[in-house]
Amino acid sequence: MIPKTIVFGCALGSLLWLACAARPATEIVPVQEAAKSAYPPVIEASPARQQAAEEAWANFLSEARLSFAKPDLEPVLNTPRSLPPALAGNINLKTGDSKTGEALNEERAKELLRRFIERQHAVLGGDQRASTLGLKDLSLISFSRDGELYRATYRQMNYPFPIANGYGELRLALSRTGALVQLSSRILPAVELPAKAAVEREAVAAKLLNREFTYSNLAGQPLTYRVARREEISVKELVIYPKLEENKLTVHLAYPVEVGRGMTWTVYFDAVNGQEIEVKQNFQS
Repeated sequence: MIPKTIVFGCALGSLLWLACAARPATEIVPVQEAAKSAYPPVIEASPARQQAAEEAWANFLSEARLSFAKPDLEPVLNTPRSLPPALAGNINLKTGDSKTGEALNEERAKELLRRFIERQHAVLGGDQRASTLGLKDLSLISFSRDGELYRATYRQMNYPFPIANGYGELRLALSRTGALVQLSSRILPAVELPAKAAVEREAVAAKLLNREFTYSNLAGQPLTYRVARREEISVKELVIYPKLEENKLTVHLAYPVEVGRGMTWTVYFDAVNGQEIEVKQNFQS
């Protein structure tokens, strides 16, 4: 007679074998690895996002009681790249204002711009369904009078680090009579990014030691510059670096690294995976 313990062990083993055989062939990726594989986040162009931006633009013109003018939109972001010439000077932010006839002073101009941003966030922010663009997300970094115009630049502040590569800015120009003259927005929709770097600063610097850069002199002759010493490498503070690639924007947490002496280049390295993103020459040749 077979002992009960042996029978029980065999039955248990059979059940375990059946359970293993029933598991799907696809491996379950741990949460940490799944999160890592989703980096860097990507903002993709899509017909739905473009349609939403065009509808917001049409509503904006309808509210201003203007004939339709095709918008000039930023690739992927679908934010206004410029104000069409037919509209420049024809959108008055003082419409309905009790002080319509008065020339604007600086404080009044700033107030009209604040109201415009709050009212037209759908136009200025592109696809902001995840988090509506508002004044709390922007900081006025420059405001100046240029003849009969007021020029204002706002910087996007709802990311943990400064946004580089010309993104994250809203530029507006307003006449002293309250007419909108220029409009340019490169505001990013919100995406999730790591809160800190995974790559050490020195590891990034080491990648550039003995690196050669090619450039041309004023006569068009090709020349090279070799980074011979660590002192020629300066790793800057972290930035958010959006990079346009065909019909998408990849958004990186990045180190800008300035290299050279006299003539310099800035090399952007991903601070999460260490990959080189882009090289920019900081001088004309």
